[in-house]
Amino acid sequence: MLLAACAVPTGLVALRAPDAETWRDDGSAASLAAAIEGSIAYYRRVPRQTRFGYGELSYAPEEMIASLELFRALRQQHPDPVAFQRALAERFLIFDSIAENGKNLLTGYFEPMIPGSHAPAGALSTPVYARPDNLVEVELSRFGESLPQRTLYGRVSEGKLLPYYSRSEIHQREPLEGARVLAYVNEVDLFFLQIQGSGLVRFDDGTVLRVNYAASNGHPYRSLGAELVRREALPVELVTMQSIRRYLADHPELVRALLFTNSSYTFFREVPEGPLGNIDVPLTPGRSIALDHRLFPKGSLAYIRTELPVGGAAGPLRPFERFMLVQDTGGAIRGNGRADIFWGQGPEAEWLAGHLKHPGRVYLLVARKEFLPPNAATAPLAAGDASAEPR
Repeated sequence: MLLAACAVPTGLVALRAPDAETWRDDGSAASLAAAIEGSIAYYRRVPRQTRFGYGELSYAPEEMIASLELFRALRQQHPDPVAFQRALAERFLIFDSIAENGKNLLTGYFEPMIPGSHAPAGALSTPVYARPDNLVEVELSRFGESLPQRTLYGRVSEGKLLPYYSRSEIHQREPLEGARVLAYVNEVDLFFLQIQGSGLVRFDDGTVLRVNYAASNGHPYRSLGAELVRREALPVELVTMQSIRRYLADHPELVRALLFTNSSYTFFREVPEGPLGNIDVPLTPGRSIALDHRLFPKGSLAYIRTELPVGGAAGPLRPFERFMLVQDTGGAIRGNGRADIFWGQGPEAEWLAGHLKHPGRVYLLVARKEFLPPNAATAPLAAGDASAEPR
């Protein structure tokens, strides 16, 4: 099907909505409602002057709320798919996110539960660090309009800002100065916990600690799966989280060197609920996605179409078509056409997170300005909008 499109500054492609999709949704209404409420809670909390960009258009937080409320109303008013498609086409702008090479990639992540200890004990001797006191975060754009919209993470030494320690350097410096230890875990479990960005640590006494992303050391993420392919240890078509774990278990003498090929390192914080995405609202399984926060408006409405593996088997695939909310980001989630779907907890979520590595479509949707309340851009938000916007 041909799509009428034009390039917009964000790198998205603006579509004529009637040609884009039938907007079939295979998820539950309850999960969609929960995810929408999460994004609305975020928009009510951000500073009133925050703006969310779609190409040349800019939306205030209250406009983003009104857009989600309009979408929710259309879903209720038009149970017939054809009527809903027409209503969405009339009232919403749709943007297609396409990778530069034309090959979109959709993956998944989940919330793992791993064994831990309050003190170093055998295999459970690798620290889970909180954000170190000496980790410095620098937003380059604050130092001049000509500088890129980029954040650096480093440390100050003798009056100079230096890159923060790499993964191997952090290991060599254990215990890391100025960093509180939240728990002690297996080093491979920590590595995959850092990739997921959040998880649960279960102690021998039955208590459970929920940890969530707090900060990064700022080093670029490097895929361990790609490294194993480069070394011809695994064929590319067999690379999954599960196969990587098996390889590490079968080659304990290579574990540390392999883990150190990814110099990126995540620090955590303890949270009472979650897991939390980068907009600090609980993620909804099968409805929350991670996109590149540099390109996509946080909390925004999206639509995903791809195929999922069926029933724990690597071969058969089934269609997956669903409205989702952009509520997270990730070190490996960069550029257009790259999305990471949150699946929740448990064996099925872990299996999907490990095996989903498929092409697909990623759309962003926002209400046309003329269908928003006239005063939406200037309307006062609910109490609590004085806080700074989350990362």
